Parts: sequence; structure tokens; C-alpha cells
Amino acid sequence: MPIGAVGGHMTITLRKTSGSGRHYYYTIHDRQSGLFEPYTLTVVWGPRPDRGRQKIHSFSSRVEKDRALRKLITLRILTGYRVFYSYARKRHYLKVFQEFSGGFPSRISRPHRMAN
Repeated sequence: MPIGAVGGHMTITLRKTSGSGRHYYYTIHDRQSGLFEPYTLTVVWGPRPDRGRQKIHSFSSRVEKDRALRKLITLRILTGYRVFYSYARKRHYLKVFQEFSGGFPSRISRPHRMAN
């Protein structure tokens, strides 16, 4: 297994508020390991941040995983989601999250957390 293939390096939750005031969440994390590929992203979405529909994406390289992460976040940002919460154990992911949180109103974006 490649170095760094073990998950648990990051979580990002995006939130969108509808015109009626309902919140919708979209969480991406790499805490779940895959059976067939060394890199995975798990996506959970729905009206609650802790449960909803789930899809697991598997990748053979970190480059593929990072490309997919950026694409997933970009697609959600374009449909009205904003960064609600993010956590990164690795500086690499902290930088990725900062790419998407810049310029949002401070009342929406939350500070990024990073483990020491």
C-alpha cells in the first residue's frame, strides 16, 4: 500500500440554505478505506450533516483523489454550497480547503482546524 494511502487526513462539510430556510449538507472525507484501491473519498449528503445518502469513490493514486476532491467541491460551490466546516490532518488538505473558503462572508465560512 502506498505511503499516505491510509485515510483520516481530512473532512470538509459544505452547507446550502434553501429559500425556505432548510439546510442541506455535503460532506467529503477520507476516513473510510477502500477494498480495491488505496485511496478513497466518501461523500455523504442530505438535510442532516451526520446521515444521508452516501457514495464512496475509489482511486489508484493520490493525484486522482485530489483531482476528484477539487472537482466535487467546485461542483457544490457552483450550486450554492459554502464551506461550513473543515478539518485537515495534513497541510496539503488545509491548502486545498483554503482555496475554496477565500472570499466567502465570515458568517458562513468557519476557521479550518488542523491537528498538530
